[in-house]
Amino acid sequence: MSTQELISKEVENLPEPLRREVYDFAHFLHLKSKGELQLLEEFQLWEAASDEDMQNLERSTAEVE
Repeated sequence: MSTQELISKEVENLPEPLRREVYDFAHFLHLKSKGELQLLEEFQLWEAASDEDMQNLERSTAEVE
C-alpha cells in the first residue's frame, strides 16, 4: 500500500475537526519544504500588528527615506 493510500485510510476514519488538523499540518509541511514558511510567519505577524504598530512602522520608514 502506498503512503498516499495509508494516509487516506487513516484520515477517512477521523472526525472532521481532526481532518482539518491533518490538512493544516500537511499545508505547513508543504510551505516548509518550499521555503515559504518564513514568509507566511512574517505575513501573520504583519496581520496581527496593531494600528499603533503600523503607524510606528510608517513613521520609521518615512524617516529612512
